[in-house]
This record gives sequence, C-alpha cells and structure tokens, in this order.
Amino acid sequence: MPELNDHVKMNVPARADYISVIRLTVSGLAYQMGFSYSDIEDIKAALAEACNNIVSRSHKSRQIGDMLVDFYVEKNRLRIVVTDEGTAFHTQKLKKEVSSFHRKSLDEIDIGSLGIYLMKTLMDEIEYDTTEKGVKVSLTKYLKRDGVSESEPNVHQEIIQP
Repeated sequence: MPELNDHVKMNVPARADYISVIRLTVSGLAYQMGFSYSDIEDIKAALAEACNNIVSRSHKSRQIGDMLVDFYVEKNRLRIVVTDEGTAFHTQKLKKEVSSFHRKSLDEIDIGSLGIYLMKTLMDEIEYDTTEKGVKVSLTKYLKRDGVSESEPNVHQEIIQP
C-alpha cells in the first residue's frame, strides 16, 4: 500500500502508446489508497484526457518530447500533475469557453475545450497553467470512504459499537 506523502514520478515519451501505462499506474495507486471503482474510472479518464492533449499537441508540432506525470499520495486525496514542454494553449480563452458551454450547441464548442470540461467534471479540482516551457495540468480527487467525507463523524463505527 502506498504510504502517506509518497511521490511517484513517471517520465515517458509524449506518445499515445504510453497513456495506457500511465492509466495502469494511477489505477494501481488509487486502488491501493481505497478509491471506489467508479472514482478510479473517473481518475483514469481525466488523466487520459490530460495526456491525450499533450500527445496531440506534440504531433501537431512534430516534436515528440516527454510527458512528466507526478502522483502525490496524500491522506485524503490523490493529486496528479501532468507536465510537458510542448506548445501551450491560451488559458484565459479556455477558461471563458469552459464556463459557457451550457448555452452552446456541440457544433459551436471547440473540441479541445471539451477535454478540460470533462476533466473538471470527473475530478474534484483541476488547475492548468502555461509557461514558456509548456503546459502543466493538476488533477485532484479526494478520497471518500463509505460515502462519508473525512470531516464527518465515523457513522459506521458508531452504528456497530455497543
């Protein structure tokens, strides 16, 4: 089982065939942490989307660089940071587009924006930033045991205790 505050790093070529390796890694970590099957599937889908964005930008620029994936195992959450050194996207434009999907038809939506929207829907927190060096996406999923958050009293123990 992963220990609290473990930091697992992966550095793989920004190619589609490595996304399955990344998905397997996060699946194993999330399972060991105690995430539900549904949450694990959400994490894998969001992470795959972040990686797909990097891969598609790499292919467009014709420079296959590396994808860095950092997994931070914490007491009540799994935080994943995906970084690349590829072509950046315009974050302010993207933030505006993502927040206004409800008034648009699918034909009016930029496909790249759908990936960010999907990640926001599947994860508890998402942050993205661009620099001169590339793009950094941070995905966070909180661990909810038995459907009760860590801040709530332990209802299960209260019921079974005499």
